[in-house]
Amino acid sequence: MSVRLDRTTLLVCTRCRIGDAAPEKPRAGARLFAETARAAAGSERVRVVGIACLSGCKRACAAALMAPGKVGYLFGDLPPDADGAADLVTAALAHARRPEGFLPRAERPERLRAGILARLPPPHWLEDEQQAVIA
Repeated sequence: MSVRLDRTTLLVCTRCRIGDAAPEKPRAGARLFAETARAAAGSERVRVVGIACLSGCKRACAAALMAPGKVGYLFGDLPPDADGAADLVTAALAHARRPEGFLPRAERPERLRAGILARLPPPHWLEDEQQAVIA
């Protein structure tokens, strides 16, 4: 199996709940996952995967971008609708195109500027002491 460096995996938490949503109602995370899968349908550069929990419960809905050798991102406060899904796919496509995966704040969709929870360096950066001190 070969690794595609031009493809980003977009993880969407399917268990996110917003506020005091009733337990019997469909979860907001499941709605965001379904919308995101629809928005990315047919894309060869974005793979959408539902995951049971991203531990962003206080900042639901949560989603993450990841790809081999690239910076990863965790976002929260996403609306579980078509607009939120479109923003995620736009960011994932930009992430897939960038060699290191960097998504400058000004180039991210508006909702993904304030909703960032984490930016994680790829593991190979830990091997290079010069990279380990990047601001």
